[in-house]
Amino acid sequence: MSNPTFGTGPITHKVAAAVEKFRVVKLGATGIAHCGAADLPYGAVSASGAPAAARADNDLSHGLPSILAVHTVGALPLTKASGVAFATGEPVYAAADGKVAKTGTRSIGIAVKASAAGDATVRTQLAGPFVPAPTAP
Repeated sequence: MSNPTFGTGPITHKVAAAVEKFRVVKLGATGIAHCGAADLPYGAVSASGAPAAARADNDLSHGLPSILAVHTVGALPLTKASGVAFATGEPVYAAADGKVAKTGTRSIGIAVKASAAGDATVRTQLAGPFVPAPTAP
């Protein structure tokens, strides 16, 4: 019997580079990292994480988790790249450092709730799965 992978909830991945909560992430061979404006978005995280660090014997300290749940569907708040307002129903685009913007080349979802210019986040309905644009022959 095979082990199924359910696509109805978040899927966990290793953290390749430190990520902050409410950011868009990309998926690479070694795990997830902040998505840039030109990168292919994979999903979004609702918690901060960092790659696993070596610990000395008898070190009981806990750092950030090295494995995070990545949301590819559903709605969650995402950090805005700049202080712009979003109206309900406006497209949301991937920006630098895993943040989101009103304009861009990679749409990642739709604002499901209005967000004022002074708000740090915009509640976004993710429009995944994300696929690369076809290339010209």
